[in-house]
Amino acid sequence: MTFTTRFLMACAAIGAATGVLLIPANFAAFSVSATVPLAYAPMLGLWLIGPVVALAVLRRPGSAVLTMFVAGVISTPTPAGPSAIVTCLMVGVALELGFLVTRYRIWRPWLFQLTALVFTALYALSAYAAFNIATMSVPVQVIFFALMFASQVAFTALGLVVARRLIATGVARGIAPARRVVATEG
Repeated sequence: MTFTTRFLMACAAIGAATGVLLIPANFAAFSVSATVPLAYAPMLGLWLIGPVVALAVLRRPGSAVLTMFVAGVISTPTPAGPSAIVTCLMVGVALELGFLVTRYRIWRPWLFQLTALVFTALYALSAYAAFNIATMSVPVQVIFFALMFASQVAFTALGLVVARRLIATGVARGIAPARRVVATEG
């Protein structure tokens, strides 16, 4: 597989838009994560929009990783600093894995949601330790995880809507493989 200039520029454009979105998200996440984890939980999905859009529009291996690398670089002037790159790459790689398993042949919304769900479940386990969720009451723990998963579902769906609209404009023509089935069909 070759990375054409058009493909790289498309990843860069989606990544730049995602990075701009993540700048205020990083500031907000750092200000509330330690003190109000319940306010942090619904923000998780923001990190999913970029790789979902990249994969749904471009339908090519590496699109989520390249997109999130650019997003991470752009969002480094935040409290996250250079760790923004690592975080974004982690999300990009995680979302690529579901499509890698299918050898990039399935582009249905359920696979986007399933892949994002697996990532969210793994991230929730790390958040459980990082935010010391075990010390919270059981109802608060349930709300924390419910907010995380609701955010994942909502922002993955939003990413698919954005992708469908971009596809309709023809921006992926000549970049993405020919579509037998539209990436956002159910």
